[in-house]
Amino acid sequence: MTHALDRPLSQIRQTRQIRPSRRIAPFAESVWLVIDGLSAQRPDAIYYGSGAPARELIPVDRLREASAAAWGDGAGALGYGETDGYAPLRELIAARMAVLGAPADPAEILVVNGSQEGMDVVARALLEPGDIVLVEGPTFPEAVRLFASYEAEVVGMPMDAEGIVVDELPALLDALLQPPKFIYAIPTFQNPTGVTMPAARRQALADLARDRGILLVEDDPYSAFRYDGEDVPPLRAYAPDSVYLGTFSKTLAPGLRVGWIAAPRPLYDHLFAVKECLNISNDRVMMRTVHRAADGFLDDHIAQVRDAYRSRRDALLGAMEEYLPPRATWVRPEGGFFVWIDLEEEADTDALLERAAAGGVIYLPGSWFFPGRTKKNGLRLSFSALPEEKLIEGMRRLGQVLATG
Repeated sequence: MTHALDRPLSQIRQTRQIRPSRRIAPFAESVWLVIDGLSAQRPDAIYYGSGAPARELIPVDRLREASAAAWGDGAGALGYGETDGYAPLRELIAARMAVLGAPADPAEILVVNGSQEGMDVVARALLEPGDIVLVEGPTFPEAVRLFASYEAEVVGMPMDAEGIVVDELPALLDALLQPPKFIYAIPTFQNPTGVTMPAARRQALADLARDRGILLVEDDPYSAFRYDGEDVPPLRAYAPDSVYLGTFSKTLAPGLRVGWIAAPRPLYDHLFAVKECLNISNDRVMMRTVHRAADGFLDDHIAQVRDAYRSRRDALLGAMEEYLPPRATWVRPEGGFFVWIDLEEEADTDALLERAAAGGVIYLPGSWFFPGRTKKNGLRLSFSALPEEKLIEGMRRLGQVLATG
């Protein structure tokens, strides 16, 4: 019998058939493929898609100094270990969560590679094929794709200018064939709408989840960036047994890939086991870098960049008022990085995008933010990464596109 290694490599390649898992199907379509293609064709267009901090506002010098100091631990930081995360960093995170009104034991904080990995760890630990996950409609598209990759049914919850319409959830839950495994929500300066759930709704959602035995998973990347109004405690303040996802991607830099999960036991133990199997631990030097950079610095840094982002938000909103036609409506966000625009119900912002790009402006079409891409009349604008003059000029261009159909 001829062994495979005795055959020419070209013949082996021809006979080998690679079958991707059906779990890859949700990743086949991506808004970023569409946007990247348009951006390459229209390099001069003003791009409102980035939900990242402005590069010029990232504290590079502080991070460089912190990195140099972190290497002072030498070989002690270069072995295996710290699956749960660098202890001083977990203590710093716990202290910051306590200030928010959502205390967490450092022993129940798991450091992960950004909150995106946190979502994946939660999904791996909890989801089975056929499970149901409730999300806001609209919501963060990568969450929808991720949950769907574990063969869960992702169902959108109704929203208005104050976030999830909790009063409508009992009827939605009763109509489901089974209870959801969890509810995923971004209640503060939501992505993509920018809206914030008031305290009364958070309490109502926590009460409903407790009464129905549903886990809440809260994603909180933006709460540090409030520009108006009063702070509202995280959902965890109303539901201490919920899961909280946090990150340093917006407050320091996304390329650091340092975030965390706060979760109660025994769920925490399952998340820990998943994390250990995935990648053993976060980058141990980077965890030390983030701790040294944040300690005694982060609050002042946030206050400084918050003023810059507030000014950008105001510039965008002022330009929207000046240039956009009446068919465009929006809610003024009190914080975060995003503004959501609704057009008339029959509008299709996917179809409009190519014409907008030709007119010199690129946005994210709203359909990508809904499970099943069921609604097409919205679009998301991000103001965090653009200077004010471009924010204003982009709205002049978008106004011309919307005025012509």
